[in-house]
Amino acid sequence: MAERIDYTPPPNENLEPSAQQELERLLQGLHEHGFLRFADDLVRSNTQLAQSLTDALSREGSLNAIQNLSTLLIAISSVPPGQFHKTVYAARDALVTVEREAHGAEHRRQQAPGVRGVFRLLKDDELWRAMSPLASGLKTFTERLDREVERPVSDRTGKASAFE
Repeated sequence: MAERIDYTPPPNENLEPSAQQELERLLQGLHEHGFLRFADDLVRSNTQLAQSLTDALSREGSLNAIQNLSTLLIAISSVPPGQFHKTVYAARDALVTVEREAHGAEHRRQQAPGVRGVFRLLKDDELWRAMSPLASGLKTFTERLDREVERPVSDRTGKASAFE
């Protein structure tokens, strides 16, 4: 009988592409889809592109949009996620209720509440508890509207604006 030979074949290197093959494949894909031409055009037109962007961003409307977006992001970032979630969904539910009541009020318009109805509203403790935070919020809102702000972004961050 023949003796058994211990031989383990080496792994086939053709199963997975090498890094060089992957790079060539990536390069070919970028070429086929036009990304290389776009990147080349972008690099070659660097000064023209930079000038176009500078011109577009230096317009008053663009500066206002950037500063307004910055203010909005700064304001939103100061609200804890849980509170923001509650506020957004409370506002959504309130709008749904207002819309439902507005459509349902058409048939009730025929009946005026009268003096008794108004008197009942004045004695409604739940209504007054609900109105109290709204009145306080409205007061704070009008106080903030009366306050003058020279540099909006700097008002909250303490940093000078990059656009001035």
